Amino acid sequence: INEPYISIRTRMPFFLAAGAVVLLMMAIVCATVFGTIAYRSRMDYILKKSSVKTYSSIIITVTSAIMNLICSIILSRFYYWIARKLTDFELHKYQSTYDDSLTIKIYLFQFVNFYSSLFYIAFFKGRFHKYPSTYADSDSRNFTEQCDPAGCLVELSIQFFIIMIGKQIINNLFEFFNAMGSTLKRIFWKRGETEAQEQWEKDNELYDFNSNTLIDEYLELVIQFGFVTLFVAAFPLAPLFALLNNIIEIRLDAWKFLSKYKRPIPFKASDIGIWSDIISAISYVAVLTNAVVIAWTSEFIPKMAYRSIQSTGGSLNGYVNWTLSSFNIADYNLTGTMPEDGSNNLTICRYRDFRNSTGPDYSQTSIFWNVLAARLAFIIVFEHVIFFIIYIMQWLVPDVPKKIQNKIDHERYIDQHERWASKQTEDHFKDAIISSEAVTKMITSSNGTIKAPVNENDVSSNGSRDRKRQSGMQLSLDNE
Repeated sequence: INEPYISIRTRMPFFLAAGAVVLLMMAIVCATVFGTIAYRSRMDYILKKSSVKTYSSIIITVTSAIMNLICSIILSRFYYWIARKLTDFELHKYQSTYDDSLTIKIYLFQFVNFYSSLFYIAFFKGRFHKYPSTYADSDSRNFTEQCDPAGCLVELSIQFFIIMIGKQIINNLFEFFNAMGSTLKRIFWKRGETEAQEQWEKDNELYDFNSNTLIDEYLELVIQFGFVTLFVAAFPLAPLFALLNNIIEIRLDAWKFLSKYKRPIPFKASDIGIWSDIISAISYVAVLTNAVVIAWTSEFIPKMAYRSIQSTGGSLNGYVNWTLSSFNIADYNLTGTMPEDGSNNLTICRYRDFRNSTGPDYSQTSIFWNVLAARLAFIIVFEHVIFFIIYIMQWLVPDVPKKIQNKIDHERYIDQHERWASKQTEDHFKDAIISSEAVTKMITSSNGTIKAPVNENDVSSNGSRDRKRQSGMQLSLDNE
């Protein structure tokens, strides 16, 4: 019997459409990031002319992070519905493949949704800035984002703190009020009834526990794991806040699953499925992101270079002046770019870079290339050391302890031996049956009667007895 199935040719358009929609949603998330970039640039230009210009950097960072968090929460709720519809259209045969496809769609979107702004600040912000006269006009100078003179690490820490903590608080509140929805709905609809409900009626009104419920729970934990590991170098307190959130989350989930959801139907599973691969991938990516954050975003490498090259006693005295380059005001090729605070008698300005002080190209100095080489060397050494430690720990702490593995192997050997012995007995029994059937066929007559075994001695003796009997009968007849 041929099992009915849907060919891959029929399903391929749905896979392509789902991939296109996922890419479109990621592009929308990136558009929100660029929107916050434009907001920060414009607000920076406005606030620097106001009375709060001293705190403009903090105000812009906090407000933009809150805006980014709100957009991320709204888009994530909207995308859940889209991802499930797309996965339904793919016509999966098994529930496991359906869950894996849905998980990949949701996590890819959530990865871009919550981490894109952090990746931008950590790795891209201020990297395209060269020196003051490279802008096409004054507006491009005002709308080109640059890092704070102290670097982008502080802004990255603030952005990280607001998005991570804000997401945890909003998710916990949403879970609480969503779980209370069944109770509030029952109270609202049953407020006019005087007859008490039976327990089975109350249980029937609870929420259903299905695979999507587990996906939501796993997704929340994996996103938190990404926050803790990907940018822990920028915010070392992230594991502490994750621990506090997990303590609250454990009690909240216990109350929710025991009192607000129907009893789930258990299924056997060897592991947590595709989530294990996602966590493993995050762990490897986290090594690279933290290496780049330490080498490029922070001031760790330049400070080490200053101590070894410029400093006499290993101190950081004069470090800020060492990181600044000079630009000749006369080399400005734009109009309207001079300072607007009345200090038009300036001849040079200082900016953060390692460049020569003479134009017109203001090329990089040898210090720039030394620091760049040190950064690259640090990334290579750092990731090799961490990966080596990971492999050593995996070897020292296996998934299954050696003692347990030996018992498993012993039980597997006994099981195989018993199966082999059973198979040998079965084979001997089959051979015996086949032999008996062959003998039976050999001694079976054509009319279905069975002949006794024939012996030559028996044949001769029987013949002599018959002759004697016949001769005896003949003698009796003669006497008569």
